[in-house]
Amino acid sequence: MGLKNIRREYREHDLKELRVAAVENFVYGFLGSILVVFIAQRMDVMVLLAYMTYYFYVGKVINRPKYVTSLGKFIMFPVPAALGAFTGYKLAYLLSSLI
Repeated sequence: MGLKNIRREYREHDLKELRVAAVENFVYGFLGSILVVFIAQRMDVMVLLAYMTYYFYVGKVINRPKYVTSLGKFIMFPVPAALGAFTGYKLAYLLSSLI
């Protein structure tokens, strides 16, 4: 997996492609984490909306090409997804307190 390998793969990919993948993975993590907060808060309508949005989006994520590079497997999927999950966790609590 070496760092040199990841750097090389980064240089070989188009920046726009990397940004799109990062945003998609961020949204995937975000949608997955807001579910937990809404379930814990027992906000049934928000749980339903979050589940519907999440599963529509999962259809997009599942049907895209699989990550085969070290960059994709170890950086482009887990980092944006984790950041999205943390952001969703924080914003869902804020949203639930406003509703």
